[in-house]
Amino acid sequence: MYSGTNPSAIRSQKWLTEALLLLMEEKPYKSITVKELTERSDLARQTFYQLFDSKEEILEYHLDHLFQIFLHEMHKTMLTTSELVRLYFAFFEQHERFIRLLIQNDLISILNNKFNSYLGEIMSLLELEQDAELDRYAVAFLSSGLVGLLVYWFDDKKTLTIDKLVVLVDKMFNNECRDKGGELC
Repeated sequence: MYSGTNPSAIRSQKWLTEALLLLMEEKPYKSITVKELTERSDLARQTFYQLFDSKEEILEYHLDHLFQIFLHEMHKTMLTTSELVRLYFAFFEQHERFIRLLIQNDLISILNNKFNSYLGEIMSLLELEQDAELDRYAVAFLSSGLVGLLVYWFDDKKTLTIDKLVVLVDKMFNNECRDKGGELC
């Protein structure tokens, strides 16, 4: 994937991203061809291959952009774990259409992998106790769990408020989500 600073290349990456997302609104991801992408973005096929190796890289590029915005939002406030969870759900609710496209096309693993790659940086902002081995496993656990909750929440038509989700996640992580009989809350 191209990662330089050439304004023309960056603009072309954005056009290819917009084209892919528009095409995904119309048809399944697997059916979208590079030819369709380049035609929709009014770019040459050669330009596509100079910037990306695959359609998946376009989605990764878009997710990188979203996570940069997410990190910027995080830097604006002093974060607790609960505030991070609230920000996470509120942020991705704003990008619900894109997440639903990933879900519909069985591409949620791309979001999970990308979130996993950013979560170490996100967790470092929380200034938690450091244990490298534990951190790697915690990141994998948290990224999969939070992405899974996001997908479930969208599939459940967002019947819970973000505040309720924050309380539930907090209870899960503080082992408070079982009553005396061991049943889930």
